[in-house]
Amino acid sequence: MAAKDMNTKKTFPGDKWLLFGGITLAVVFLVYAAFDDITTDNATSFTMEYICLLICSGWCLVVAVRLIMKNHRILGIFSLLALAAGVWGQRAIGPGIVPGFWPEYVATLGSVVWFFGLSIILMFLGKRAGRLVTT
Repeated sequence: MAAKDMNTKKTFPGDKWLLFGGITLAVVFLVYAAFDDITTDNATSFTMEYICLLICSGWCLVVAVRLIMKNHRILGIFSLLALAAGVWGQRAIGPGIVPGFWPEYVATLGSVVWFFGLSIILMFLGKRAGRLVTT
């Protein structure tokens, strides 16, 4: 029984944070691509882009709630605030919009920047937790 326990690979707690950080980084790039398409394309409908934004918002909500549940409350609460600001600001961003320092644009850009930084933090947490368990 002891030999079996030694051969089984255990998942370290950091593996999930590393995975969450990688997925969040991919989500940030998808959000950027969707907003770029919405603001620069001449199409009449952006259904796929808005569906992509909705799915990405769902993922960010999952990450924020998970952070709160796993005792990273400050990161989780700031993530919820950033997500709410991004959803609020998104309503004013459309085709032909000119970037500027108006509240909706700053809120949306700030939300994207927050989740980019959060993805780096999550990957760092994953690497650090894995290093603490393996040493």
